[in-house]
Amino acid sequence: MDKKLIPAHLVFANWFIRIRWIASSLLLLAGIGLRYIEIFNINPDPVIRLSVILLALNCLHHFFLLWLQKKDLKNPIRIIKAFIHFQIITDLLMLTLLLHFTGGVENPLFILYFFHMIVSSAIFSWKGSYFHSALIILMFGSVVLLECHGLIPHHHLQGFIHPDLYRNELYIYGAGSVFITASLLLVSLTHMVVARSIRIEESYVFANLELEKKDQLKNEYVLRLTHDIKAHLAAIISCLDVVRNQFAGSLSDKQSEFLNRAYYRTHLLVNFVKDLLNLTRKRLVQEIEFEAFSLPEVVNKVTFSASLLARDKSIDFHVHIDKNINTIHGNPFTIEELYTNLLFNALKYTPQHGKIEVIVRNRLDHVVTEISDTGIGIPQEEIPKIFDEFYRASNVPKDINTGSGLGLSIVKQILDNHKGKIWVQSEPGVWTKFTFTLPKKPASYSKEE
Repeated sequence: MDKKLIPAHLVFANWFIRIRWIASSLLLLAGIGLRYIEIFNINPDPVIRLSVILLALNCLHHFFLLWLQKKDLKNPIRIIKAFIHFQIITDLLMLTLLLHFTGGVENPLFILYFFHMIVSSAIFSWKGSYFHSALIILMFGSVVLLECHGLIPHHHLQGFIHPDLYRNELYIYGAGSVFITASLLLVSLTHMVVARSIRIEESYVFANLELEKKDQLKNEYVLRLTHDIKAHLAAIISCLDVVRNQFAGSLSDKQSEFLNRAYYRTHLLVNFVKDLLNLTRKRLVQEIEFEAFSLPEVVNKVTFSASLLARDKSIDFHVHIDKNINTIHGNPFTIEELYTNLLFNALKYTPQHGKIEVIVRNRLDHVVTEISDTGIGIPQEEIPKIFDEFYRASNVPKDINTGSGLGLSIVKQILDNHKGKIWVQSEPGVWTKFTFTLPKKPASYSKEE
């Protein structure tokens, strides 16, 4: 049986069984207690027998449901609903017998019928829920009327209510009319609420599907567009490079200055388009090939390149990797990109003579990395936005204009694909620390940090 097709119905069926274990156990304890407490003058034997029958029925329900779950059925929803229908009917029969032996109309436990009406209305159609309501009215009404006219014995709740109330026809028919009206209203209202909830949920699901389709179309459009732009920019860069190197003739100082500016700006635009292409591809490709690889090797490769740039800016650069970290499962190329983006961000925003520290620690089923710097920091109110596409913090100096606003978006996407988590701590003008987790085996990782 494909459990994905019927999760709600299986949940209801299992829930009924769990509730019945509790109810039958309480009923058995109540029956045993009635042997020693004679307040209501109720014979405990029928109560104990009913509790044992209910426990036995629940065992049958339990094993039958297990058998159903193992079977490859053609119409599983229909069979599960029929099983729940049978459960409700047996429960109503047992409740009616219990009420008969414990006071009938005098017993306030008849309100438990309403519980079954609500559950029935939430699962079944109007026809099914009204059938259960009619069955309740027929069962309980028959017991009350038969007791009223002396056709079956009445078991009075001594000291709880007037002893002749069950013979008062005005009370019986009056209370019965209220009970029937309340039952029908309860079923109708429950159906209205459930139907409305279903319609709202369906509208949300439909809207979400439409948004996903539009997002997919947008990503495909951006991918094609940026790919074309990248090709044109590559041609422009090549032409500018030829002129800059004076292969097409000598240049004056003023011409060289403007040409270098154009080349620099075009180069920034090429990097921006590359980032946009990279992010769009990651969003379009849902499945990423994972493999076992050495995380220390990847980190050392990235930190070696970063240390050279750090030395040029006189930045104090420290790296610590726990010795017992070895291989993890993931995509080594995107993990390398993850570390590269975060480290080069730290280098970009850390002034000369600052400090950058990379710490990679081993945990039971994941690895924790901390990348901290003494850079410009991030305003506290802007931290939730920094992983948004194209977002740049308001305190970024104007002379640092090489960022596209996509680096951290790519970082978040890579971590999401690897079931990792990332968070940020920062104090503007003082320091920033990015902390993220990487599961050693993403498919089996579910632990909250």
